[in-house]
Amino acid sequence: MSEPLDLNQLAQKIKQWGLELGFQQVGITDTDLSESEPKLQAWLDKQYHGEMDWMARHGMLRARPHELLPGTLRVISVADELPSC
Repeated sequence: MSEPLDLNQLAQKIKQWGLELGFQQVGITDTDLSESEPKLQAWLDKQYHGEMDWMARHGMLRARPHELLPGTLRVISVADELPSC
């Protein structure tokens, strides 16, 4: 019989792997991002997404990942620093 899955340990491993892959930050959250919706909408309204048109087309789905992919339980995000031009 296998051991029960330790979700905290899995989250730590995922974050460690992300850093080992060279990402600057790794985060894991649940799918209730409703508090972030107004901030995202304001960001989109100010056209901060620039030429990334897909951000505007699918903007609110980014705050509702369970609608983007039904059954989604967690969101894993990574960030990387872009080289300066």
